[in-house]
Amino acid sequence: MKISVEKIIEIVVREVLSELMKRGYEIDFSTTVANQVSDLSGNTKSRIEMNMGNYKTPVLTENNILLIGQGITEIIIPEKTIITPGARDLIKKKKIIITHKN
Repeated sequence: MKISVEKIIEIVVREVLSELMKRGYEIDFSTTVANQVSDLSGNTKSRIEMNMGNYKTPVLTENNILLIGQGITEIIIPEKTIITPGARDLIKKKKIIITHKN
């Protein structure tokens, strides 16, 4: 049976977060910055920049997507961020634009 690297990462991240919470650790997901911007047509949209500077290999998970505000239409992530399959599904469902930042 084959398994993709993305699926392995998703499973590992989910299990680690679950175990940390069981042990009483409070996970700080507030390392994001949200702001309002206007596009060229003047429409206002909300975007959020995920600060993943503390990660050797940044990973965007389904949990990250679930924790952001409802009005977010764009997420800015570091260029080599791994997006888990669960996160990809939510991004499609919520029609969120992903922008990679150097």
